[in-house]
Amino acid sequence: MKRRLGRVALISFLTAFLAAAPALSWPTPAESTSGPKTASEFNWQGSLKLLRGDPVAALADLDRAVQLDPTYAPAYVNRSYVYNSLRQPQEALTDAERAIQLDPGIPEAYFSRGVAHLQMGKREAAMADFRQALALFSKSGNFADQTIIQQLLRQLGVE
Repeated sequence: MKRRLGRVALISFLTAFLAAAPALSWPTPAESTSGPKTASEFNWQGSLKLLRGDPVAALADLDRAVQLDPTYAPAYVNRSYVYNSLRQPQEALTDAERAIQLDPGIPEAYFSRGVAHLQMGKREAAMADFRQALALFSKSGNFADQTIIQQLLRQLGVE
């Protein structure tokens, strides 16, 4: 489930970042009356809000996820995506680095850190992060995300 959400978030974020795409309009799922309680649930809810094009609401949920469990790396990755989409690369960089510190095997963290580096004009650092993400996606057999990163590197003139 975590990998599928990561892929959806990665594809959605990459699409939004590289081309000014209209916000996605998805039907609202039935919400439980009790609301999210765990870091994982707030992370999931925040990710859905980001995919629906509401990064500010997503940020609030992801902040709550990090408050509930400061060691939950996926929340830092998704919050990094949000900061990148809000064009706040320093915050995105900080969260991506925290996610990598907690779990160096999450390729989406390297991807998001690469996007932050790219926004900051640090092309070589971005390329290194994109290559690391590519290596991790390749290692896991995640060919869909591997292909996306390869296409990005080609667009950036790097192989």
